[in-house]
Amino acid sequence: MKNNLGLSTGCYYPRLTEDIIKDISETGVSLVELFINTDSEMSDGFIRELNRKLEFYGISVGSVHPFTSFAESYLFFSDYPRRRDDGIRIYDRYFEICNMLGAKIVNFHGMLSTFKASFERYCEGYGLLYERAKKTGVIFSQENVRNHVCGDIEYIRRFSEKLGNDVAFTFDVKQSHMMGYDPLEFIRVVSDKLCLVHLNDFDKENPCLLPGCGTFETEKFISYLNSVGYSGNYVIEVYSGNYSDETDILRSVQHTNKILKEWS
Repeated sequence: MKNNLGLSTGCYYPRLTEDIIKDISETGVSLVELFINTDSEMSDGFIRELNRKLEFYGISVGSVHPFTSFAESYLFFSDYPRRRDDGIRIYDRYFEICNMLGAKIVNFHGMLSTFKASFERYCEGYGLLYERAKKTGVIFSQENVRNHVCGDIEYIRRFSEKLGNDVAFTFDVKQSHMMGYDPLEFIRVVSDKLCLVHLNDFDKENPCLLPGCGTFETEKFISYLNSVGYSGNYVIEVYSGNYSDETDILRSVQHTNKILKEWS
């Protein structure tokens, strides 16, 4: 079994996406999760130019992260139907972008825990987007984001049971940790529907670090995922404030690849 390791372009934020592709290639990875950071980066022209640069450096896009994640509660779960219709149009565009880039996954943060909408409405809204993505060959993947309903392990358990085969999950280590859950406990709930893992590390003082820079037992975690048959990608996702120098990213990639090779 081979799991590919990639980098999130978010690791380099706020540098412009097109300016970091060469740097990513120099780490040795050939896979990225693309953060789309603003509306102009959704244009055909921008995506075509970005794709040319990615192809030049031999990098593929496995997944896409919408910049509109902050607004998903209001776009899809409020009482205003026209806003939902516009939200669907926006996310249909993300699915189109995936097809332009050859990406297979769009990540979804979903509804804030403080937003007042029913469990049934949440399942209905997610299910609608999941089906629209599926028709374009894209997986619409629910992420376990803190301060959101699906950051809660019991909510995500009910959500998974309700939707059956019509749901997919992205698991993020730091999000689980910040919610107070053992990542392995969370994985046991979603492992059979898991399509992507965001790898990061942490320690007592820092909730997010590069893999290999904290106390999280990455090898134990990957070993467990291997034992349950996980065959998807791992993407290192941290932010520029979580490391001192970009050479730290290279060291983390090398550390993580060494672990993956032991379990491939």
